[in-house]
Amino acid sequence: MPANRPAIPSALDRRVRVEAGHRCAIPVCRVPVIEIAHIRPWAQVRRHEFENLIALCPTCHTLFDRGHIDRVSMLKYKANLSPFSPYALAAHPDHIDFLAAYQKFRVFIETWLTAALAFQEAEQRGSSTSELRRSFQAIGHAAKEASYARLCFCAVSPVGVGKLADQILNATMRNACKVVGRPVPTDFLDAGPVSDDLPVMWADLHHEIHEVVDKPARKTVKVMPTRPILVNDLVEKSG
Repeated sequence: MPANRPAIPSALDRRVRVEAGHRCAIPVCRVPVIEIAHIRPWAQVRRHEFENLIALCPTCHTLFDRGHIDRVSMLKYKANLSPFSPYALAAHPDHIDFLAAYQKFRVFIETWLTAALAFQEAEQRGSSTSELRRSFQAIGHAAKEASYARLCFCAVSPVGVGKLADQILNATMRNACKVVGRPVPTDFLDAGPVSDDLPVMWADLHHEIHEVVDKPARKTVKVMPTRPILVNDLVEKSG
């Protein structure tokens, strides 16, 4: 390692190792003695980022550095480590319901935030009352779907994953309320110190998901929780 290059932070190092199951990321290798490699060279990027780091054994690391394994191949090996890749789903078929529930939860959270931003833009444009009403109702619909998706996700998740999902839901409500200029419903106020840093929360949840899929699937009863009405304080009742 170059003398002037900072060490990879321990939390990031751990994420990369957990992602690969503490083995070389190349499927035909999987040696348990690993190093952390930059997919794009450090000299080009000058920073440590999860998306550009991969766990390799010393032999594969050397082969990659010498060009015997090309960068496109290494990017594909990195992509295959995602719990949502076809390769990972084939390797962990018992976790498909869990991963599908997570993906649905994430999609509706992102839809909720997108709807809030669309309402803010409509207000700034001076849109008509009817257009603003429709835009605001879209926020409420997305919020309800996200709340329901969170319940379904938690029903097939370990307790720790469920707590992170709750924190993301609450932070999304606070962010959405801030964007549209509405007070936050008391049900979405976390006790204790509050963080609304959604990228960090998603990174923590993604780390936990890797931990889950590296273990045998839990035996769960498939349930469809009653769709909750948790956002009436956000959605205005328009006549």
